[in-house]
Amino acid sequence: MAKDKTTEAASEAADLVSVVVLKGKHLRHDGEDYAQNTRVQLSEADSKRLIALGFVKSLSDLQQELEGAGPQEVSVTQADSQTSITTSDPASPPPENGAD
Repeated sequence: MAKDKTTEAASEAADLVSVVVLKGKHLRHDGEDYAQNTRVQLSEADSKRLIALGFVKSLSDLQQELEGAGPQEVSVTQADSQTSITTSDPASPPPENGAD
């Protein structure tokens, strides 16, 4: 008995993972080019491999990072043709490769 194509397509769609191409990276997948900050739907196996290589990050991980980051205030002042920029939180973002 032949497989139902709609069932097979639905099964494949359920296995897809939404990832984002990291800054400074470029991805070519299934003949399509994806620049940095582009969202891509990949199979679980492909996404795991590209995450390990440091090319992409899962969308859910990025959303969790953003939820954990507190609000930041920026102040810009100008006096005597000198501009000063200060922030309320000088913390730097964690490295993309996981190293400290």
